[in-house]
Parts: sequence; structure tokens; C-alpha cells
Amino acid sequence: MLSRERFFLAIRHREPDRVPLHLWIFNQPGITQRIEAAYGSINAFYDALSIDLWQTFPDGGLIDRAFFRKEEEPAGPTNIYGHVLTLDDLLDGPFTDPDDSHIYRTIRADVAHHKGRCGRVVTVQTPGVFECSTGMLGLQESLMNLALEPEKMAALFDRIAAWAVKYIDNCLDIGVDVIHVSDDWGMNNALLFRPKVWWEMIFPATRTIARHVKRREAPLSLHSDGDVTSVLDGIVELGFDILHPVQVSAGMNQKEVKERFAPKLTVCGGLDVRTTLGRGQPERTRQEIIETMRAVKPGGGFIFNTSHMVQPDTPLEEVEMVYALALEEGAYNLRG
Repeated sequence: MLSRERFFLAIRHREPDRVPLHLWIFNQPGITQRIEAAYGSINAFYDALSIDLWQTFPDGGLIDRAFFRKEEEPAGPTNIYGHVLTLDDLLDGPFTDPDDSHIYRTIRADVAHHKGRCGRVVTVQTPGVFECSTGMLGLQESLMNLALEPEKMAALFDRIAAWAVKYIDNCLDIGVDVIHVSDDWGMNNALLFRPKVWWEMIFPATRTIARHVKRREAPLSLHSDGDVTSVLDGIVELGFDILHPVQVSAGMNQKEVKERFAPKLTVCGGLDVRTTLGRGQPERTRQEIIETMRAVKPGGGFIFNTSHMVQPDTPLEEVEMVYALALEEGAYNLRG
């Protein structure tokens, strides 16, 4: 069975020949170099491990860095752009042009190779409204503004969503299969904010993105670290087809989430990089994979993946062992 057929059966909660495999290794220093030394390239490594999905990223984001570049040295903490931005900056200043072809160079190349030549499913990193705001303002400023400047934050979220809609159209026209929204809402055992804030502030702008993806009839995936149990009903209402990682180390239960929301929601995860992979306990890791596969895979609706990026000091041999075991245990002729 081809990777694409396997994936689309799984997200419809039907059983393919085996559980689809995903793997998050995105330019991670240390492990990337070791993979290239051993296999020649990340692509060859994915081939060897029979990985079914590839995640691609844009070249650049929303910020027009030329406009926001400050001549003076920052006086306070800087964000990922290397300087201080204010909420008013983001409301008044220009975003990049989502139709700029340079944004899509890597996406085009990845679609051509991984979908066109390898038959993989290609998912694309897509800005979520809250995570995007934290990248531009910082987490502390974003949380503070949710409380003190809710109308301005709602306006910023709407700006981000409007940009994302145009970006999504371009990605789908290129041939991307899955729109993968990254929007971290959780921490250990709770959301970063009250559920009421999520429903009032984050849900409406995210709905703009989700409804557009549904109009384009594409699968919609969400990444949110932490415990998002309190808004799972809203995640399903928005129309997300896939939830990653359903983080066990933050208190979530993958089997319960899948059973509660089947056949609407597919669980993507199963291998926690915080507590399991790379922690020097390979036998414990093996047992956890076996137990997870046998608990979550029946009936489809499960994609095996790391909970986040493989950490740089993780032994390559352990990653190889994990995915060989996932191939074995993920087969649907093995009934646990």
C-alpha cells in the first residue's frame, strides 16, 4: 500500500495495512549531521525508515523585517526577530505579501520530491494565531495583552488569520496535502489561559482559518503542546481532522481522546520526546511503543509520530530501533 493511500484510510478511521509513520526532525543540530553522515541525506533516512509523511516549511513568515528593523540596539528582551516589537507595531505595520513566490520555494521543492517522487503525504507548517503572536511579541507580552488589550489582540489574530488564508490557498495550489496549524495553547495539566479566553479570543480567528481549509476540502491538522483537554470539544467543532501530539507527559490520554472523538479526530503521536525517546531507557521505550500501538491503532485513526522534534543528543540507533518496532507493531495483522 502506498503512503498516501495509507494516510487517507487512517484519517477516515479505517485500517490500512499498517499505521502511517511520521517523524519530526527539522534541521536539528547534532542529529541532522549524524543522519547525513550515516545515510547521505535526511531524505534517504526517511526512505530507510519507511516514513509516510513529510512536513514542509515556508521561507519566511508574516513579518516584513525591513519595516520593523530598528536602528538602535534593543533596550529590552528581544523576540525571535532580534528586536522588540509592540502590539501597536503589529497592528499598524505591514505584513509580508502572502503571494510572494519566494515564500514557497522550499514548499514547491518538497512537494515535487516527497509527493511527486516518493509518494509521501506533504503537510505544511501554517501559522496559528496565538503562537504567531508569541513569536512576534513574546509569550509574556502576548498573555498580558490578552488580559489588558483584548480588542487589539483580537484584531491582531484577525490579521494573522487573513494572511494565513491566502497562504493556505497558495500552498494547496502548489500541491500540499495537509494544512498543519501550529498553535501551542497548553502547558502541563492545563491551558496557558482560561478556556473562556480561548473560546472568546482564539476560537473566532482560528475558525476563519479552519473554515477556509474545509471549503478547500483539505485535511486540517493541529499541533498544540501541553494539555488541551478542556477545549477538545472546540478543536473538533473547528473541524480539525488530526491532533498532535495528544501529549501524554502533560496528562493527556491518547486512547481516551481517540475513542471520545472517533471518527472525527485522528491522534498523531505516541512517542514522547520529553519523557521517553533519548532518555537512556531503550527497553522502557520499546514497551511504551508496544502498549501505545496496541491501545490506539485499532480501527484506524492513528498516526505514529514523535511528540515534538527529536532532541539533538538522541542516539541515532534509538530512533532506528523505534521506527523498526513501529513498523512491526503498527501492522494491522498483529492484533494485540
